[in-house]
Amino acid sequence: MNISAKLPVAIVGGGAVGMAAAARLTQRNIPFVLFEAGEAVGSNILSWEHIKVFSPWRYNIDKAAKELLLETSWLEPNPDEVHTGGEFVAQYLKPLADLPALRNSIHLNSKIIAIGKKGIDKMKTKNREQVPFVLHVQQ
Repeated sequence: MNISAKLPVAIVGGGAVGMAAAARLTQRNIPFVLFEAGEAVGSNILSWEHIKVFSPWRYNIDKAAKELLLETSWLEPNPDEVHTGGEFVAQYLKPLADLPALRNSIHLNSKIIAIGKKGIDKMKTKNREQVPFVLHVQQ
């Protein structure tokens, strides 16, 4: 059996793309671990929270994430409204991160400092594509 089949998918970053990946993996019952360097999902977005984005909600909500959120009491924002970065985090990323199916797999204050493969030589190791990645995380 391939050892990497037992390992979770690692997601680096809890912004829009990382959270969409988490939602899609959740829907497919694929285990994952998400590392966000900041104190909350969307921390980078919160650094420009007062600024309006260029596109309305309809283009910024992932389909899988929306399906998971609609199973709860989440109120979908008006798809034609343009929102700020802060609204995006508060009304979308935070509720998504709080879902029980995702919550325990999200690690905040967890900065990836290195990614590699343990014990391989790039020139000599056969089947190195089968060797799982090793992530070094600073918490």
